Amino acid sequence: MNASERFCTAYTQSSASIRDQHQQLPWLKNLRENALHEFAAQGLPKPYDEDWKYTNLKQLEQLEFCRAERPASLLPKQMSTSLPACEVGYQLVFVNGWYMEDLSTVDHLPSGLVLCNFAQALSEYSADLEATLGHIADREGQPFAALNTAFMEDGVFLRVAADTVIHDPIHCLFLSTASADDARPRVSYPRLLILLEDNAEVSVVEHYLGIKSLGIESPNLDEPELEKNNNFTNTLTEIQLHPGASLNHYKLQCESCDSSHIAGIHIEQQRGSRFTSHNLSLGAALARNDIRIKLTGENARCCLNGVYLVGGHQHIDNHTQVDHLVPSCCSEELYKGVIQGRARAVFNGKVVVEPDAQQSDARQINKNLLLSEKAEVDSKPELQIFADDVKCSHGATVGQLDARALFYLQSRGISKIDAQALLVYAFVSEILEAIDHPGVQQLIQPPVLDQLSDLIGADSIRLQPQISTFLTKSGEGVSCH
Repeated sequence: MNASERFCTAYTQSSASIRDQHQQLPWLKNLRENALHEFAAQGLPKPYDEDWKYTNLKQLEQLEFCRAERPASLLPKQMSTSLPACEVGYQLVFVNGWYMEDLSTVDHLPSGLVLCNFAQALSEYSADLEATLGHIADREGQPFAALNTAFMEDGVFLRVAADTVIHDPIHCLFLSTASADDARPRVSYPRLLILLEDNAEVSVVEHYLGIKSLGIESPNLDEPELEKNNNFTNTLTEIQLHPGASLNHYKLQCESCDSSHIAGIHIEQQRGSRFTSHNLSLGAALARNDIRIKLTGENARCCLNGVYLVGGHQHIDNHTQVDHLVPSCCSEELYKGVIQGRARAVFNGKVVVEPDAQQSDARQINKNLLLSEKAEVDSKPELQIFADDVKCSHGATVGQLDARALFYLQSRGISKIDAQALLVYAFVSEILEAIDHPGVQQLIQPPVLDQLSDLIGADSIRLQPQISTFLTKSGEGVSCH
């Protein structure tokens, strides 16, 4: 039995909660079964699939995953004091894909905001879900989107009413841990559905990390380490932005370096809407991000910012696609990567301008910094233009630290390791400085700096803001050809 067949077999042995939902919601049963048939027809991607030719799924194919069960207890006292969070805002906490009400903070929601876990939404907001769930994400050529749709059971439902502005960010925290009584790797299927009505505004943080990052140790020394398993997170986010709506979306992935993380973010933007993405990938042995945006209304605008920092034998694959379907839309994309050790990074950014999308403005660039001789990156920016009145550009660079800049900083009394840290931070700071919410900055910046420290081999990064700002503005420090 191959991996695709094992996933399909697992569906027939699905939990009692899924069977109960099918009895109450026939449309959900049809959606899941159709998605399962689509996954079975596609199967897991192979190296000869163009979109997966640089990413080998051998790690997933060789393992037999079991479904993560709802946790009974997970050291709540230690967890509640260790959870990362924004200083202000609302927080939903999930463990192995399951909502943990006791660890979450969703009290006193303002008027116009609906925020709850996915299981609750199926019972209280079934009409909204029936009209949108599964209709935004494109499952054709996306087997993992189909797989998530077949198995989704819990996640986040967010709806913001028309003309409502939510100033505090919404933090969705997904913790991954192995079960102490079962050594088999676990798979979880978080699902997020975000609906913004006319002129609504909100900021959302998707945060994925392993529980070991919290510094929690198993109380039983005979038990295996909490995240020693090759867990698999298959997550899917659907976003619908109505006319004039604005969403700042942050995704921070810091999962265990022996786990797998495959994510899809699918967005439909209507007239005059604004979508800004900040995608930061730090963890997982195998990580894949698929972002697909459809600009369906005139004057819609999207901005995609991304940072990936990988070392050791990590593999990160970012695939983005922006479809300009109507006139006068704008898309901007900037992805930067730092690759160390024997790590490998893949970037494939595609912009499609359809014949009716005249006066489109699309810009895309990918920059990569290799810190070792064995590090590798495959960069493929693409433009497919079928209109004649457009303004489009794309490019890619790959390089190393500039020896002259290193010498310059060392000649000013800065140690070599600190000089490298400053130059690498200057390289990625353009993306970090685009995060304008102070609370989100405080949540994201520490793990980014920790990862940079690990890649450079420093105990800590001691940055001088004046030098960092100077290097960023002047463009010095990195030689990319």
